[in-house]
Amino acid sequence: MHFQPDSALDDSLPGVAAEAVVWNALRHALEPDVGYLLHQFSVYDNQGNLKAKPDILLIHFELGFWIFECKGCSLHNIEAINAGEWRMREWYQETETPLAQADYQMFQIKNWLQQNLETRPLQARVTWQHRLALPRIRRQEWQERFGDPPFIGALLFADDLENPEQLRQTLYAAKEVNGTPLNPTEWEVILKTLGIKLGDPSSDPVSYDYDPQAVIRRVQERIFKLDEEQRKIANQYPEGPQRIRGLAGTGKTVVLTRRAAKIHADHPDWNIAVVFFTRSLYEQIRRQISEVCQSKFDIEPDWEKIQVMHAWGSQEQVGFYRLLANHCGLPPKSLERAKAELKAKNDYTTEPFDYICQELLEKKAEKIPQLFDVILIDEGQDLPPAFYRLAYQSLRDPKRFYWAYDEAQGIGSLTVPGTAELFGQDEAGKPKVKLGGRAVVLRNCYRTPRMILMAAHAINMGLLRQGQPLQGVTQKEQWENLGYEVVEGDFRKPGSPVVLTYKSSHAVDQETFDPKVDPQSLLIWHTFPSEEEEQDWIVQHIERDLKDWSFQPEDLLVTNVTGLKGNKACWQSLQAKLKRRGISALIAGEDASQDIFRLPGHVTLSGIFRAKGNEAWKVYVCQFQNTTEPGSIEQQLIRRNQAFVALTRTKLWCVVTGISPKDQLAPAFQELQQAKEQYPYLRFPAFNKGSLRRLHEVDLDSEEA
Repeated sequence: MHFQPDSALDDSLPGVAAEAVVWNALRHALEPDVGYLLHQFSVYDNQGNLKAKPDILLIHFELGFWIFECKGCSLHNIEAINAGEWRMREWYQETETPLAQADYQMFQIKNWLQQNLETRPLQARVTWQHRLALPRIRRQEWQERFGDPPFIGALLFADDLENPEQLRQTLYAAKEVNGTPLNPTEWEVILKTLGIKLGDPSSDPVSYDYDPQAVIRRVQERIFKLDEEQRKIANQYPEGPQRIRGLAGTGKTVVLTRRAAKIHADHPDWNIAVVFFTRSLYEQIRRQISEVCQSKFDIEPDWEKIQVMHAWGSQEQVGFYRLLANHCGLPPKSLERAKAELKAKNDYTTEPFDYICQELLEKKAEKIPQLFDVILIDEGQDLPPAFYRLAYQSLRDPKRFYWAYDEAQGIGSLTVPGTAELFGQDEAGKPKVKLGGRAVVLRNCYRTPRMILMAAHAINMGLLRQGQPLQGVTQKEQWENLGYEVVEGDFRKPGSPVVLTYKSSHAVDQETFDPKVDPQSLLIWHTFPSEEEEQDWIVQHIERDLKDWSFQPEDLLVTNVTGLKGNKACWQSLQAKLKRRGISALIAGEDASQDIFRLPGHVTLSGIFRAKGNEAWKVYVCQFQNTTEPGSIEQQLIRRNQAFVALTRTKLWCVVTGISPKDQLAPAFQELQQAKEQYPYLRFPAFNKGSLRRLHEVDLDSEEA
């Protein structure tokens, strides 16, 4: 018997306690038999509409189809029974029709098979049964209260579930023969029609022909070593503004935190602010600064002089905006307050953080106090121009203002804004702030392997989509700044073939790296007919990661590409499924402080906005079909940027999952597959600026002296 899930359910979990008792009883009773036992299995039609989702579905090659409806009520909860309707008390609803529910689920599955020409003659030869399981009621107490109503034969009581052999005999006693039994090939037709994966659900697992732990150890030996370019940038702190840009994983955060530590060691009396956008980076940034201060300078950081701050902040945690507003004598506004005020203005386009920064700037532009000697900003691509102007004015001369900007990683945009956009223009139309040749580019990506990074760029820009790319760069120099080599092609000739390859600095991509790693094993994708099956597969493979491949739970991250619906229910469902297998999982931002992204002994489950800025050795990216979900061009661009961020959270392995029709692969997976097949190249027709919805370019005027 194949079981889905393939382990016992936890009967202590609310919502599934009754199902768990029945599931575990059936599992023990039928383990040697041939068939499938499925918990909360969803049956969909060809249009993706949910047809049925019984509590427990048994597909037994000898006993046929059995639907089990499970109710965790006690006898006390049933006030009266009138035909098929049960009147309830101290229950979550006033009435129940449990037998009708079971019959309805059975009818829907049977009817779905009846509509299919291949399965219509087969379903008529199969026995169909449904039962109502009452694991908290014993047969004798039921009979003392309600006697033996006509439907008594459709009930399973606690007594029936306690003895596996007795339960087995009960099921076999109801065996019926409706003609010639189905052979294995005929059962296969039925299973495929229902969308059930043939064979053991744990078959075809993601596996490796090398030791993942040995790979992690070898990468760890190299990953913390700064290259010469990084060391030079980290040890310098020029007088005046400086932008540090580069791909995700090029070490921008490490450079900034090391620079902050050096400045603090050199000038302990200076007031230094280290600012970032993602709240879950607090611990990471403080830890990196502390480690450098202790190991390189033999000092303990003074957190009063070197302040690590979220850009906004909260009542529980100081933030740059809140600190500045208080010094300006204005009450800082919360996210909820900002949203309410924007709604009152019928403004649904301005971002709340942009709104409060603009407001503070307008009210106190001439009276911003100069609080800091140095400001270092990470994740600069996510901060609005108003924030830059506030921060710049809060600096003492000579304006040591250093910000890191991720190439092609902004969830909302790819564009690298110039200083004119960030800080404004003078009366002559020239940028008020110039970088004076101080802008630097980090080209070596150490976090994400080449296979995954190239696929992420292809998805992000739409290089392999049907039709023109949506966003990207159109100059050879800009591709080179991203770390690429243009092997063939001329962007001056739209439509002509372009061939790129990426010059990777990741340890695993080097010829001398041992053990040898097949690049194709680093990026795996799998599609499913339903989100339920997608989650079950992810949970099974996380369990294998921990048991078979010796990953630690904190090595694993599950994130997603968001669609139009919220994802809280998705994470709660995944967390519950993992718990049933004895695996602890942290929903980032929900189960602990919003500043905590990772806990020892826990797999991290995180939406993409909270995952940004963080990383893991192995990342599961779910709901990937949303990458190419229909919508406005702006929505499509945002989702492609989300996909890029999600894929590049990994330091080694990435497993991509999502929902796709059986007869045609979802567009997002078509593009992903093409990227894998083309590796180590990307091939696409040259495009020009006019064909793009969004450019990836840099304002070179602001970089002049």
